[in-house]
Amino acid sequence: MKRLIYVFLAVCVLGALFSLIGSKKDERFQTTFPLEEEVITATLEKAGLPGIISESETDSYRKGHMHYVVRSPTETYDGTNNSVFLVDISSSNYEGERMLFTIFDQSIDSDQIEWEDWKQQIVFATLLYGGFENEEDVYQAFLEKELPDGKTSFRWDAQLSGGYCRVDYSSRSHTTYNEDGFPTRKQSASLRVNIYESYELYQKLNTNQQGETSR
Repeated sequence: MKRLIYVFLAVCVLGALFSLIGSKKDERFQTTFPLEEEVITATLEKAGLPGIISESETDSYRKGHMHYVVRSPTETYDGTNNSVFLVDISSSNYEGERMLFTIFDQSIDSDQIEWEDWKQQIVFATLLYGGFENEEDVYQAFLEKELPDGKTSFRWDAQLSGGYCRVDYSSRSHTTYNEDGFPTRKQSASLRVNIYESYELYQKLNTNQQGETSR
């Protein structure tokens, strides 16, 4: 009987320890993954980004994953009724670790990246991830980065206390015609902000992806 009591007490102690460890890990984050619509909407408002979730484009690829597309509530593409794309969001838990993938798109006025023009977007991604002490941690980490001469796209990364971050920037230009038929050159760019709970998680995913590609 005493032996059973000792076993029971040991199980209780271990359960309490695991509970404390789990609680401590959860306290690092202000958001729960995969992300819910309410969190996306609230974070858009907090970051000052006007956008609405496209319900028809919301889906999940697997358990522990959610994918959302946010579009402009007022802007449409030239000559169409399609709402302008603002951000693609993919959040998931992978083997107990969180990762966030975001892709932003907007018009630009310069061939060189202007980080200030992307500040709201980067802050938005940082808040969604929820593991940083300051909402500008990721933004500040890349603020001084510049595109190498002659490059229209580039990738930067940074290991921060809140997670491993990778940022991809790509600009493009195209010609449209105004009401008088004169050609007008327009520029736009996309910014991908990915945040991983650890560099090891990034390496693992990268290795798995390379293995699938080589098959």
